[in-house]
Amino acid sequence: MSAALSMAAAGGLAAGEHGLAAGPMRAAVRAAAGGRIAAVWREEPKGRRTHLLQPLPPGDFDPAAWPKGGCYPLVPWSNRIRDGRFTFRGRSVDLGYPDSLPHGLHGFAQRAAWEVTATTAATLTMVHRHAAVAGWPWPFRATQRVLLDGAGVTLEIAVTNTGNEPMPAGLGVHPYFACEAGDRLRLTAGILWDRDADLCGTAARPLDAAAARHDEALGADETIYLAGFEGVASIARRDGSRIVMETGAPFDHLVLHVPAGAPYACVEPVTHVADAFNLDAAGVAGSGFRVLEPGETLAGVVRMGLA
Repeated sequence: MSAALSMAAAGGLAAGEHGLAAGPMRAAVRAAAGGRIAAVWREEPKGRRTHLLQPLPPGDFDPAAWPKGGCYPLVPWSNRIRDGRFTFRGRSVDLGYPDSLPHGLHGFAQRAAWEVTATTAATLTMVHRHAAVAGWPWPFRATQRVLLDGAGVTLEIAVTNTGNEPMPAGLGVHPYFACEAGDRLRLTAGILWDRDADLCGTAARPLDAAAARHDEALGADETIYLAGFEGVASIARRDGSRIVMETGAPFDHLVLHVPAGAPYACVEPVTHVADAFNLDAAGVAGSGFRVLEPGETLAGVVRMGLA
C-alpha cells in the first residue's frame, strides 16, 4: 500500500492531500491549495503526534484569506509591496491584489493551484507556471521539491524567469511552527530593519554582537524584519522537543512574526525586506531586491526538523 493510501486509511490525510512518510515522520501536502505543506509531524507511541508545523485546517478556504497553518511559498516576492504598486525600469506596475489592503502581500503563487509533477513515498515535486498578465507582466515558473526524512523536511524552492526581458523577483518560505508562549527562540542576525505602521521596511540598522544574538521567550506580539541572518534558528519547546530551521544563501533576510496568544510562530527565511521593490527604486541599499534576466533562476533550500 502506498504511503498516501496508508495515511488516508489511518485518518492522517484530508481530501486533496498527498501523503509522505519516512521513518517516524509524516507530511501532508496540498498542492492545489497554493502549493502548501499542510502538516509535518512525528508519530509517537500510543497514537500521539509531535507536530513540527501548526497543521493547516482541513477543508477549502478563500485564497485571499488563507488560514494560519502549514507552510507556503512566497513567490515572486515576500511580504508587502506598498500600496500594491511599484516602478521597474520605467514600467509602472499595479499588482491589483486585495490582500492586506492597501498593500500587495506575499506574492500570489500561494493563492494558485500548483501541479504535482513527481512523487515517491518520501518526496514530492510541484510546479506553478505564471503567464504574463497586467498585474505581473513577466512569465515565470516556480518549483518546490519536498523531501521528508526520519527527522524533518527539506524544501527546495526556485523561481525562473521564463520571459524575454528582465523581471524583478523575490523568494521566501512561510512556515507556521507549532509552539506557544514560553517556548524559547534563538537565532543570530546582525541587521534590524526599521518599519512603519504599515509594516513596510524603511531603513536598516546594524546591531552590535550582543543584540545580534536573539534569544527570547515567545509570547509578545511582534513582527520584526532582520537581515544578515546566519542561517540557523531554533525553538526550544517546553515539552522538551526542539524545532531547528537551517538555510543559507540567498535567504539572508528573515521575518519573525509572533501574534500574541497564537499556537505558532512564523520564522520566515526570505531574500529581501518588506517593500524592497520600492526601497530599491528609491535608492535604499541592502533591501535584497533582485532582478532575474531571461532564463535566470533564483533558488534556495530550507531544512526544518525536530530534535
